[in-house]
Amino acid sequence: MVGGTLRDIRAEIRSLACSDGDYAVVCGRTGSPPGAAAGQRFPGRRAAGEAAELTRDYRAALRRYDPNSPYDDPLVYEVAEGPPRAAEESADEYARYSAFCHDTAGALFEALSELGYREAETAAMETYLTLAEVVDDRDDFCLTLVWSLMSELDVRLSADEQRAVVETAAGLFCPTPTSNPVDAALRHLEAVGFVEGYSVRPIPDAEAAGTAGADARTDARTDGDDSSRTWELTFGDYALAERTGRIPTLPLAVALVRRTPERTVRFLDGEALSDGRWRLRLRMSPKNGSGHAPGSAGLVSVEAIENRWLNDPSASLGR
Repeated sequence: MVGGTLRDIRAEIRSLACSDGDYAVVCGRTGSPPGAAAGQRFPGRRAAGEAAELTRDYRAALRRYDPNSPYDDPLVYEVAEGPPRAAEESADEYARYSAFCHDTAGALFEALSELGYREAETAAMETYLTLAEVVDDRDDFCLTLVWSLMSELDVRLSADEQRAVVETAAGLFCPTPTSNPVDAALRHLEAVGFVEGYSVRPIPDAEAAGTAGADARTDARTDGDDSSRTWELTFGDYALAERTGRIPTLPLAVALVRRTPERTVRFLDGEALSDGRWRLRLRMSPKNGSGHAPGSAGLVSVEAIENRWLNDPSASLGR
């Protein structure tokens, strides 16, 4: 299965790495490290070069299913000198979009393989191969791969199993802690062309006080626990927008969990707005002492509130 193949390639890359290496790999087409080598440093130029070739193998394993995927241009550079200027100035928008889809899908396939969810892994690939036969635009193959994973995880795995898959997949990326992981995750999705024109704001929350009523409401920035917050996200041109009564959250969940592994992430609900925009609500809280996240939920999709925009076929939901 593809997940096992991808895991083996990533293991080879990690075997070449060391924590204090002077060299790293970046993709000249996207300006970002190839997903399989993200966060890795290498002791010498030769080891980094071998890792760069392995990132080509990783992408080639996925290209078997998406022949329209752009070819990588992995470049070795000395960390002290920074990435090559060509990588810093990359303007290949489709390459960034495709790389994001493939990196997300690849990590999810690896997670399914590692956790032993073979049925879901097989079903996702079969769904993709079926849909690929009828996809009109070959540029949509990469998105179809992500959608197929979302669809099968949604129906075949429990909430706890979904949490395990998302956390395992997110853990394969370079940890990127930040003071505002929600904004950082959406900024990343916008940079790769998955959403456009986002906003993030904390919203009042009554749950922290443990009582109902307006008197219990506080601003999410000062709700009694500095790490427990409820957020409202709005964004347009969502690549996975659909009129099914649910809104896919999987790519955003992976992008968010990698930036805040010490907290639970619970997507509450979604709503279609006018002009192809969406609203999502989510809550993040500290994990309990065991390190598990029983409060994490909605990491694959959440219910979309019924309204005129969702039910009007003439209204745009995005792309």
